[in-house]
Amino acid sequence: HSDGPGNRDARSAGPSRRRRSPSPPRPCKETFNVFYHEADADTATALTPPWMENPYVKVDTVAAEHLSRRAGGAGGGRPSGRVNRKTLRLGPLSRAGFYLA
Repeated sequence: HSDGPGNRDARSAGPSRRRRSPSPPRPCKETFNVFYHEADADTATALTPPWMENPYVKVDTVAAEHLSRRAGGAGGGRPSGRVNRKTLRLGPLSRAGFYLA
C-alpha cells in the first residue's frame, strides 16, 4: 500500500526458526532475500509477474540472527527468547501498490 507517487513504505520482516535441542542459543547463518514489485492493480497469478529478480527489485537480505524455542517443551506454548525482526524500507513508490516476495 502506498499513498501516491514518490512515497515510501516500511515493512517488518524476519525469519521464523525454532531451536530443536535444549542446547544454548547459537548464531544462525540462514538468510533470505526480500524483493518488491510495484503494480497498479491486484493482478498477480502464479505465473505473472515472473518470480525472478527482474521485474522485482531487491530490498535487502535478512539474516536469522538467533534461534528461539517454544516455552513449555516441544509440544506447545509461546516462543521464548528474542525475535528475529528487521524493518525494510521500500521506494520511492510510484504505483498504487506492491507485492513482496
